[in-house]
Amino acid sequence: MRLHQVILTFLVFAAGAVGFAKEKILTLSWGDVIWQHEGQGAAALDTPDKLRESVRTWKDKGVTKVHFRVDDFRILLFHEGARIGGDRYAELAGRTTRAAWEQNLVAVAVEALKREGIEIQAYITIFDEGSPPAVIFGNGVPFPWQSRFTRDHPEFLACDRSPTASGRKYHWGVPEYAYPEVREHMLRMITTFSDAYAFDGVFLSIRTHSAPPEHADQFGFNEPVVREYEKRYGRNILLQDFDLAKWRDLRGEYLTQFLRDVRAHLNAKGQRLAIGIPQGDHLGPPFGNLTLAWRQWVRERLVDEIVVGHISQERARYPRLMQRASGYVQNQEEGLNLPPIEQDVAESYGPLCRQHGVKLYVDPERFGYVYAHPAYGPGRQPPEVHARLKQVLEALPDVAGLTYDYSDILGLKRSND
Repeated sequence: MRLHQVILTFLVFAAGAVGFAKEKILTLSWGDVIWQHEGQGAAALDTPDKLRESVRTWKDKGVTKVHFRVDDFRILLFHEGARIGGDRYAELAGRTTRAAWEQNLVAVAVEALKREGIEIQAYITIFDEGSPPAVIFGNGVPFPWQSRFTRDHPEFLACDRSPTASGRKYHWGVPEYAYPEVREHMLRMITTFSDAYAFDGVFLSIRTHSAPPEHADQFGFNEPVVREYEKRYGRNILLQDFDLAKWRDLRGEYLTQFLRDVRAHLNAKGQRLAIGIPQGDHLGPPFGNLTLAWRQWVRERLVDEIVVGHISQERARYPRLMQRASGYVQNQEEGLNLPPIEQDVAESYGPLCRQHGVKLYVDPERFGYVYAHPAYGPGRQPPEVHARLKQVLEALPDVAGLTYDYSDILGLKRSND
């Protein structure tokens, strides 16, 4: 048995003896809940009364914090063609979201959770601006939303290496943070909710509904990146060979700058900043190999909390692809070039977060997938893998808690399964 396995086994037994109390975070993707639990009474959360009733249940289930997703309301307010198309989900989501917004459901959620002593953070995605309806979503229907910002300014999306604008391709839905305009836009999206409601903090999600690239380093050749790379290293990345690692790091610097902008705003409001990230040092699918400088974020206290394991699950969103993109440096979904998460937490994430006072959480449901086909179809986490991971992760002293999906907290079957 390897040394790290021996240590982890000891910690599991030690934790059982001491009885470590871990936090339980409910990840509440409200727009998914309203259709996944349609017809299940208060669990559907589609009215303020149902929400108030459910909050009391969550407290009884041991929930200590809720990541309350506000993206559906952001789509309602700032996106074009929201919920277009003929499928039933699009119709239900559009109708219910508008009604909930008119009934001030976000304010109800904040008030109800705080009354029960449960922390609430505004959950918002930062790489999920949507696509034109000509782009086909993973289930074969036209893409259901696109932000007006990227509709009017597609040049702010990550683009490929085409040297001329006429041949340029864009990674729909994925903004390039090298542009100050993108950072300003996304900060405005965040503060629309964090300033208007008494959230305890903001949870930034690095997930997306966007389609994957053809290869992992296809996008990220926007004008500010080209200009800055040439200034530093003397090479034009559109026309000359270049150092991939330096280019990936440069793109990651702009994401770090965005976190500084968000941090500064939230500090003035007394709100915390949390972020969900995939395991590893790169963004991974369906984005690319942009450097994820999580160590720097922790050392500089740009974030108060991180959730490791928070991924898009590309294969679940686009299950019909018969060939996956090549060239990823790391890929949590398929365990590429990554140690076991429990080892990584014990040896890397945990010690650094403890040293700098950053709270560490893990999403235990996004590891150890098995697949029936090498490329086609989504993966599945075997129940025994999930049970073991929860036990081991909860035993690690540097892990403050775990995140849970809504259905798992309530022990409910999704009505659309």
